[in-house]
Amino acid sequence: MKVLFDNCTSPLMATTLNGFIEPQGHQAIHLRSLPLSHPTDVEWIEYLAASGDEWLVITGDQRIRRNKAEARAFRLAKLRGVVLDAAYQKTPMNRCCAVLVHQWPNLHETMLRFDPPIMLEMGINFKGRFRQLGV
Repeated sequence: MKVLFDNCTSPLMATTLNGFIEPQGHQAIHLRSLPLSHPTDVEWIEYLAASGDEWLVITGDQRIRRNKAEARAFRLAKLRGVVLDAAYQKTPMNRCCAVLVHQWPNLHETMLRFDPPIMLEMGINFKGRFRQLGV
């Protein structure tokens, strides 16, 4: 599985998670690493769909599911997604990264139980459950 962190997240989150999941055969990257120049959300979603890879999108932006064009593109691309709780914006980066790494095994297992498109919300705690969101 490939994990894409969008522009609402820090590239440090992608680098940290990648260090943990790469030995397991997965990859985490930040949107800035894609070969696209300042893409709109619809453009990068379409890019992911065309890649043929299995993607998990991590975002801090609820608009991806509220904006009609973005939500439609997400559904058509059959993506899996995680919206980070608003508390991530006010939490020190070291804790954000620690929660992501700690939650990865549970998150990965949970995502594989659902056929895409699927969107979950993840809180900023180590024992949190995921809340399913409509896409």
